[in-house]
Amino acid sequence: KLNKGETLGIIGSTGSGKSTIINLLLRLYDVNEGAIYLNGKDVRNYSLHKLKSYFGTALQYDTLFADNIYNNVDFYRNLPKKNIVKAIDNAQATFVNELEEKDKTILTAKGTNLSGGQRQRLIIARALASNPKVLILDDASSALDYKTDASLRKAIKTNYDKTTQIIISARVSSIMHADKIIVLENGVINGYGTHNELLKTNDIYKEIYDSQLGGGIHEW
Repeated sequence: KLNKGETLGIIGSTGSGKSTIINLLLRLYDVNEGAIYLNGKDVRNYSLHKLKSYFGTALQYDTLFADNIYNNVDFYRNLPKKNIVKAIDNAQATFVNELEEKDKTILTAKGTNLSGGQRQRLIIARALASNPKVLILDDASSALDYKTDASLRKAIKTNYDKTTQIIISARVSSIMHADKIIVLENGVINGYGTHNELLKTNDIYKEIYDSQLGGGIHEW
């Protein structure tokens, strides 16, 4: 259960079921048993258009198109320009302002004329631009350095404070500040709690933390 404005982190090895949770939320397929509720209503009782209007998503394999940066972020939704500018800024995509044509710069198919980190920041900007009620970041910052990733999280928390976040990541640093964290293993929740709680109670989380951040318990 997530309250408005809270952040849920999801971590686990490849194939543990992290992206499956997102696919179920977005109804790319439906649950076999049980139910998922959004604002107290079964997601299967929403029209797909209405359901997806709640979410801003930056998925692991999202792509950019052979068009200008502005249209790639707007995604042909005719959003207010202020939304696009705000999203680009908060997604740490300020490199756009250093380009000669700025947000009118034409991208090649799949954005191959940008670095991996630049592509990810524009895809995150696309997710933020609609001011979503729920923001889903599925391994969306894996190409960002730790400093940029931290700046991104701070900007979202400050400027989209009413947005509920679901962050999937293989990096502990991306989810350790979440209100709650799920540790997945083979499609099953192996651990659930805060960063500090999981460090003390969950061997899988502690092992991931030790391997990535050098071990030792650091309270946040």
